[in-house]
Amino acid sequence: PQALPITEAREMDVAIHNFQYEDVPTLEDVTFSLHQGQTLGIVGPTGSGKSTLLKLFLRQYDAGKEEILINGRSIQDYRIKDLRALMGYVPQEQILFAMSIKDNIRFGNPDLPFSEVEKATKLAQVYQDIQAMPQEFDTVIGEKGVSLSGGQKQRLAMSRAMILNPDILILDDSLSAVDAKTEFAIIDNLKETRRDKTTIITAHRLSAVVHADLIMVMQNGRIIERGTHEGLLALDGWYAQTYQSQQLEMKGEEDAQ
Repeated sequence: PQALPITEAREMDVAIHNFQYEDVPTLEDVTFSLHQGQTLGIVGPTGSGKSTLLKLFLRQYDAGKEEILINGRSIQDYRIKDLRALMGYVPQEQILFAMSIKDNIRFGNPDLPFSEVEKATKLAQVYQDIQAMPQEFDTVIGEKGVSLSGGQKQRLAMSRAMILNPDILILDDSLSAVDAKTEFAIIDNLKETRRDKTTIITAHRLSAVVHADLIMVMQNGRIIERGTHEGLLALDGWYAQTYQSQQLEMKGEEDAQ
């Protein structure tokens, strides 16, 4: 059968019964639905299956035929290039190219006007950093160019995803190197600009998902808790305990400054 075109993601339905590859933790009974405009937060200890789940969305691996649906059809029915064009993916380890900052940001579409580049960097809270660089947006990064901090790399990679305004934005622990204040500002901008688009965030720092419509806590490939931030705090399980200890840690860091 001919692969179908797809231009928007109105809803996403996931029901993964059992998925395993090589010897990495299996995903088991992972089910949820997400509508356009909603934010999903995925948290849990390292190795709980968060990144595996994202790889299935991006079709780097395939789950069972009917286990991941977009707009009611299996994602395997769609043209893979259309599917990937719908998704902006910001991985934990950013790949930046040895070219100017400006060209790095509009890599996915080199014809985008410079005003869009500026706007994306403001949303990702990296505009000020770029202004302070020797050639600003024309500064070359990479091998012989300026070297960037982890947080700057993450925010540039995020600008590159945001400028394409994808239907589904996937942030795979991609705020881990920015400080809490910057993270808060970025999340605030995402809430504002992505009201009618879907956002999926995996994070170690739970403050990055507090605003999500649905938060799933994963452990060993299964969902052990799910709900909103308030609901999960009331459960007093893994989420509530981790959130409270992270808040104390952050307060300690602030007091130390």
